[in-house]
Amino acid sequence: MLRMIAVAALAVCVAGPALADADASIKYRKNAMKAIGAEMGSIVAILKGEIDNKGALATHAAIMGAATKTAITKPAFMTKTDGEGSEKTTSTGAIWTDWAKFEAGLVALEKAGAAMADAGANASMDHVKALGATCKGCHDNFREKK
Repeated sequence: MLRMIAVAALAVCVAGPALADADASIKYRKNAMKAIGAEMGSIVAILKGEIDNKGALATHAAIMGAATKTAITKPAFMTKTDGEGSEKTTSTGAIWTDWAKFEAGLVALEKAGAAMADAGANASMDHVKALGATCKGCHDNFREKK
């Protein structure tokens, strides 16, 4: 019995940091993706005229350009969390089994985000659609269906 408790304690000591790393990685990833979604929502609301804040469009576009950089998105997914940690995630194991395809999606996301940032105050629904298509590509292939 004492031996079983010692083995369990050792397992917790060894697995604990790994679980914490997976959970921290998942939380970071969620926050990074939420930032992109939040900016997309703000930009769409302005472009549709739901919010009278056209003066902020350039700022939102710039934030989108920054949020979609692979310097943020790629590290958010580098830690393989498939089946790891206790934090809920909709990311699938396909991210890590087909990393090249996933990484190409991140590069496309960055390119679309940069185009929106470059457009600034002239960002349009065409920019939104292009960026949305990159999001959809990854969601279709690397995210659990709800």
